[in-house]
Amino acid sequence: MGTWKKLHQKFPPELAFACKFNKKRNMKKFILILGLLLCFATIAGTSQTDKVWVVNGKDIPLVSPIKTLVEHLADPLPNPQDLDCLSKNIYFEAAVESTAGKIAVAMVTMNRVRATNYPNTICAVIKQGPHDASGFPRRNRCQFSWYCDGKHDRPNESPAWRISQKVAAYVIRTPALLDITDGATHYHADYIAPPRWAILKEKTTQIDTHLFYNKNNSINF
Repeated sequence: MGTWKKLHQKFPPELAFACKFNKKRNMKKFILILGLLLCFATIAGTSQTDKVWVVNGKDIPLVSPIKTLVEHLADPLPNPQDLDCLSKNIYFEAAVESTAGKIAVAMVTMNRVRATNYPNTICAVIKQGPHDASGFPRRNRCQFSWYCDGKHDRPNESPAWRISQKVAAYVIRTPALLDITDGATHYHADYIAPPRWAILKEKTTQIDTHLFYNKNNSINF
């Protein structure tokens, strides 16, 4: 039985109409309040988090500012050479690692680019080391072993290569990305003996099979 019929049976027509009118008005108020609450929750949930990390004296935001799809597509494309160098570094150093492991290798590269005692471009950081007059790197004398191991540097067209390219583009286009390595500038695999340089550095974290190091672990809370 409809609401109007029930009210009409219990109350006089005038009172029944008033009850029905008030009920509709209260429902409108409820819907309006609910809409305002949902709007406020959406705004609060997408606001940018305050800076809470300090790495090497620099404030690092906890999360990157949330962008709309239009804003993201409007970002300038990465330099093709930088993108290719970083993609190869991720691929040859961490092709079998998780996404976090790939991002970690990329972050070490970017930390070196930002540091004063390393070259200031991605390709220069990756290719740092002595080269022969012909331009080829000297065997086993570079910073990232794949670059001077004497093997070809042509990635196989595979899901691992495509993912490496995507990770590289993401890291380059997101400079405020939280550094999951805690400022590391070095790393090595956990299945080899620690290199001599590891003695002078402090381990910051381990991600997949890589141990990460920095000269000083200067994370402050």
